[in-house]
Amino acid sequence: MSYKTEASYRPDIDGLRAFAVLSVVLFHAFPDVIPAGFTGVDVFFVISGFLITGILWRELQTPHFSLRLFYARRVRRIFPVLILVLLASLGFGWWVLFADEYKQLGNHTLRAGLFLSNFALWRESGYFDAQAELKPLLHLWSLAIEEQFYILWPGVLWLLHRRSRRPLFWIFALLMTSMVWNLYQSQRDPTHDFYSPLTRFWELMAGGLLAVAWPRLQHRLSPSHKRMAGLLAVALLLAGLVLPHEVKVYPSGWALLPVLGACLVILSEGSFTPLQRALTHPLSLWIGEISYALYLWHWPLLSFARIIEGETPHLGLRVALVVVAFLLAAASARYVERFYRHGPVRRGRIAFLCGAMVFTATMGYMVNRADGYDQRRLTGEAFIAHAGSIGHDEFHQLVFNRYYPCANSKVLADAGDWMGLKRCFQSKPDGPIDLLLLGDSHAEHLFPGFAQALPDLNVVFYGKAGLPLHDNPNYAVIFDTILNTPEPYPVLISAMWHARVKEVGAQSKLSVKLSETLQRLEAAGKPVYLVDDVYQFQFDPQRCKYLRPLSGSATCSAPRALYESQFAKYLPELQAVAQQHPKATFLTVKDVLCDAQSCSMLHAQRMAYRDNNHLSLEGSTAVAQTLLVQAPQLRSLSAKP
Repeated sequence: MSYKTEASYRPDIDGLRAFAVLSVVLFHAFPDVIPAGFTGVDVFFVISGFLITGILWRELQTPHFSLRLFYARRVRRIFPVLILVLLASLGFGWWVLFADEYKQLGNHTLRAGLFLSNFALWRESGYFDAQAELKPLLHLWSLAIEEQFYILWPGVLWLLHRRSRRPLFWIFALLMTSMVWNLYQSQRDPTHDFYSPLTRFWELMAGGLLAVAWPRLQHRLSPSHKRMAGLLAVALLLAGLVLPHEVKVYPSGWALLPVLGACLVILSEGSFTPLQRALTHPLSLWIGEISYALYLWHWPLLSFARIIEGETPHLGLRVALVVVAFLLAAASARYVERFYRHGPVRRGRIAFLCGAMVFTATMGYMVNRADGYDQRRLTGEAFIAHAGSIGHDEFHQLVFNRYYPCANSKVLADAGDWMGLKRCFQSKPDGPIDLLLLGDSHAEHLFPGFAQALPDLNVVFYGKAGLPLHDNPNYAVIFDTILNTPEPYPVLISAMWHARVKEVGAQSKLSVKLSETLQRLEAAGKPVYLVDDVYQFQFDPQRCKYLRPLSGSATCSAPRALYESQFAKYLPELQAVAQQHPKATFLTVKDVLCDAQSCSMLHAQRMAYRDNNHLSLEGSTAVAQTLLVQAPQLRSLSAKP
């Protein structure tokens, strides 16, 4: 992933590039064969750190060092094929991606053009994140980190060259600082550990340290030492392809395997004959030559195939896609890279490449700002796979048109709004409350289902953002109203528990706060029904409602194991509250839209979700009917005259 000069060219490093890129490509295409092939990225970091630092350090010894020339060379090395891949992904995405997917691709294109992909992916992590294999530009996080490093590194080397007599000491100190931060974040925040440049820079610095020390080391190591280094390098690199695959946090300390292995390959300088033969084989050298283009092309091909198929592509298709990636990489290296990369640096070409990258990033920005151009013909009548509405507007317009604003003026005045309409409503125009739904939008989406299932009762929804707790300032007016109302109407509490479980803060627990809330409600004579939550999918329901272009597939389900892991985040808390309050009734929607293997966005072959975590009208009806089976006493309530 770095350019070379004739004076410093080492064929074994091109072979090491081949090892790195093959590890990554085979891992992405056949993860069962290379279970930890992702460590090839760490090898790339070391190679890049060694070669680029070596060039910078040699140039700093001369009076002709030019930072502008350095960045110009980076532009002509990195930009051409990257621009081609980004534009190809945007173009292909126009025809096959739904609006939410295309919007995200636009954002990722913009971030890739600014070399900020790692930060975008960092922010997207968690339950709101789409599955990794459904992001065609996911792999560009590593390129972003590398370029962020090279924004800072030339200045650091310049200072060390001008001001320090011990550059190796300071490079090692910086390396250790980054590594310690990596180890610290591996225990504190695994996502930070993976995507942060500060937790990854030490890998590039390892190659940089070796480059600065190389003039001293090159002639001081004996042939036997170099052979031993080569043998140990093979052991470490092969271990790195296997051992880290079951760890929960990476890089942490596991990245030492590929990093040290790559450093030892460079140190061995071809002295270990079996390794040297493998790395300098003509096929290895060719793959090393096209490694950058191959890295850029392979993942969008595999990711788009996964999106179109709606599942992991079959083996034959994955083999074919890897072959196509090699062909595209070879063509890109020969007809695009070679055109810009060789010969003197020309200002016109650099200006053109910079302008092209600005244009590409702007295209991504426009796609993102246009919300993925939903007017494209991917969601027309001809593409419908399952009936039912998936729009927020339709859901709320029906609620506002069919039902009534809540009668309590204080709560109504305090309520939030949607399209200018207050989100506080009831199923009867007047009269006392028969059943109160309390909570955030995950209580709100139950309202139409209960209102339809209990037509003789006045079903009311009071809600705000956040957890429905008595000491939540957002709910102050609501709880003041409920606790000071004498009528013993039942209160059904629901919320987006898994996403809000941490809102109580580090000093308390959800079960404690919720238990206090139930105590107050029960003391006010209100029977309490505590409801768990629906599964939050990792994709938009458009993928279920409409047929995917090219494949005609529709993705509607996710493994139940994902729901169980989400459910486990808050279920113990709710169960603890239920045990402390035997008069309260614990209701569960867990099995309404799930069977033993998977959870679905469908109910009776109609759309039950309107986004990845809110029920549609169909879903609300299905869930309400199930909850009423669990709580038949709610059906027996008589409407007050």
